[in-house]
Amino acid sequence: MHETYDWVRALPKIDLHTHLDGSMRLATVVELANALPAEQRTWDNVDLESALTPPARCPLETYLGSFEYTLAVLQTAAALERAAVELCEDAARENVIYMEIRFAPLLHLHGGLSPREVVEAVLRGMSSAASRLPIHTGLILVALRNESSERSLEVAQLAAQFRTKGVVGFDLAGPERDHPPFLHRSAIEFARDAGVHITLHAGEGCCPEQIREAVDLGTERLGHGVYLFRDPTTEARVAQSGIPLECCPTSNLQISGLMNDYADHPMKRYLDLGIRVTVNTDNRLFSHITCTDELQRIATAFQLTRDEIRRLLVNSAQAAFAEGSVRSRIERAVNEAFSPDGETASLSC
Repeated sequence: MHETYDWVRALPKIDLHTHLDGSMRLATVVELANALPAEQRTWDNVDLESALTPPARCPLETYLGSFEYTLAVLQTAAALERAAVELCEDAARENVIYMEIRFAPLLHLHGGLSPREVVEAVLRGMSSAASRLPIHTGLILVALRNESSERSLEVAQLAAQFRTKGVVGFDLAGPERDHPPFLHRSAIEFARDAGVHITLHAGEGCCPEQIREAVDLGTERLGHGVYLFRDPTTEARVAQSGIPLECCPTSNLQISGLMNDYADHPMKRYLDLGIRVTVNTDNRLFSHITCTDELQRIATAFQLTRDEIRRLLVNSAQAAFAEGSVRSRIERAVNEAFSPDGETASLSC
């Protein structure tokens, strides 16, 4: 097992689905929380480490509650920039060579920042880290499906403004029940027309019909898509269309309500059907996870072959919202790692 972990850790990896505010360092959250003015520390009697660790099995809405604490400390440009730098550092340390970070910019305005200043702060942190680390990054701006269509359109417009400055995508996230993606059609269409890539959370903790709506709306990737197998027609459509799934095994295990362990994840079914499965972290802090952990755990659960792991990583490289030259470089790095000269250890799960 240790040999396998070392082998996976050494592989060049790609993370297409990681939330900035769910992937902070615990020590940073605690430090920033302690530095807040007393009137802003509404959780003085709360153990932050426990509050930032959702239950091992819980509804999506419960899981999302942990964002309350990280959002509270990410209301200044300095904190946002620091969180972005540290996330890039943590990813690069385990040989993540490409990462797309996502966050909801309109949730970071309580300290007086404008939406543009919020985005600029995160991009500064990403750029600073990428300038000295072997990692490429892109930023995805998230609108919340439980908020108004006017708010989601504002996020889409913001994404369009920064399309050539580091923002690569637009996303919808948040509670699924009673909040179908069609309510935000105008924002999705605006972003697409502006040349911004589209990925939509769908079928994370329920609601296979929302996956169908996301596909109807022309999403380029699907965030999670756990419940896809509950709609065979849409499942076949996703396979035929080559729409990648951004699977996040550990958070899916926590949230979906479908699984008792990693071997219950439908991602192996999807992989066998030819669906372009990718493996990602979602929230490093809340799920106590890394890219290496995710790949290691599913390799063990499904007894994946070397070629199946290579396929997962190549899927991620090809699905990246990066420019073509960057996609080619990261795909080449993956394939070279699996060549005889690039082999670092045998995979013996």
